[in-house]
Amino acid sequence: MAFGLSNPLFYDFDAVEAASGGTQMTQEPNVKYSVDGKVATIQLNRAKAMNAMNTEVRQEILTAQAKAEADDAVRVVILTGSGTSFTSGTDLKELGDFATRKGMFDISVRDYKPIIDAITQSPKIYIAAINGVAGGVGLSIALSTDLAVMGESATCFAPFSNIGLVPDGGLSWLLLQHMGSKRAFAAIAQADMIDAATCRELGLVNKVVPDEDLRAEAAEWAAMLAERAPLSLSYAKKIMRAAHTQSHEQIALMESEYQMKCANSEDSGNAISAFFTKQKPVFKGR
Repeated sequence: MAFGLSNPLFYDFDAVEAASGGTQMTQEPNVKYSVDGKVATIQLNRAKAMNAMNTEVRQEILTAQAKAEADDAVRVVILTGSGTSFTSGTDLKELGDFATRKGMFDISVRDYKPIIDAITQSPKIYIAAINGVAGGVGLSIALSTDLAVMGESATCFAPFSNIGLVPDGGLSWLLLQHMGSKRAFAAIAQADMIDAATCRELGLVNKVVPDEDLRAEAAEWAAMLAERAPLSLSYAKKIMRAAHTQSHEQIALMESEYQMKCANSEDSGNAISAFFTKQKPVFKGR
């Protein structure tokens, strides 16, 4: 395991942009949205600023999520970043606004909570394809997804203690669920970079693949899941999310209720018939 890789205090996005030739002159979106069959991809597109999230980026993420949610053909959503970062978290240029008004609370509740809620409460499956750095609230977003694949050189970190802050986006809870209290607190207190292999060992991600294969692996995984029974996956997601806060007895009852819904669905009936006729079932989500 490798905690304690290079631990930057913060990223100087002005310097990054200057080194790469200044700010973009074209009017490219901060967030790209695309659909391929039953899979939507939401890609943060501020590569020169390590995909740091400012007000515009957050609003464009929410808009993209709303498009995916409204599209009945979309069954799986991939979240990823452009360039060499998933997202480094909140754009620190906004810290001045935070200091002069209750901006941090407002942004956390107004912008980040809806983004994360849209992931956790959606009937669609969300996959994080983590390229480069997933830092700060960006890590919260990545860990909120249902599944995650990570490039082998990518890293995760919670840099909040470097700038005198505490985690946001529910990261304290998310790390505790994945790592246990001691390792979660160490990750927060020390703000260590956690490499991809360690993220996989800790259960933060499902897979680690060569960087050049990340996008293809995420797309292939998403396409495979998109062909599975949508109701089954949606209900299983809902049950597992509830399992974090409910008892074994409550979850067993919840499973029974959703099992009846699935058993009475057209998809289940067709799949059982296909099993006996040795055909591949076609799931319609009803």
